[in-house]
Amino acid sequence: MDQPENKEAYLYALRLLAQRDLSVEEMRQRLLRRRFQTDAVNMVVQHLVAEGAINDLRVARESIAFALQRARSGPLVIRHKLAQRGIDRDTIDVAWQDGTAEVNWLAIAEAIKERYDMRDPRQRARCARYLDRQGFPSSVIRVVMATEESPEKERDTWL
Repeated sequence: MDQPENKEAYLYALRLLAQRDLSVEEMRQRLLRRRFQTDAVNMVVQHLVAEGAINDLRVARESIAFALQRARSGPLVIRHKLAQRGIDRDTIDVAWQDGTAEVNWLAIAEAIKERYDMRDPRQRARCARYLDRQGFPSSVIRVVMATEESPEKERDTWL
């Protein structure tokens, strides 16, 4: 960190990290957006990784834990968001094994389903679309949608 630009980039990176934990790629992009030289950016990022200030595995684990705490997103969306942050697939897989060993995706989807009136066909369809957009596997969506009797089946029993 002997050159003035390297020092300036390093101090800016520390300010960014004081606000939020960033992945290696996110840090690289933010420094480049700030118009620091590519060599300075690479040197600063390497230094931060060596110090442990930037750690993609830590970022992935924290992101997974936060997403699970919110209980709105399915596994496909969570993994996609991690990839968008520039975290490589192997790191995501390791963090995924650590953070989701005991997650019951069906229970999360069932909790989301409770917000909808499942007797109304439009609401049932809306619920299924929401679960799909949130990254729940189709197998989970099918089970969740099958747990509530459809209105057509209820009408048949009345006749």
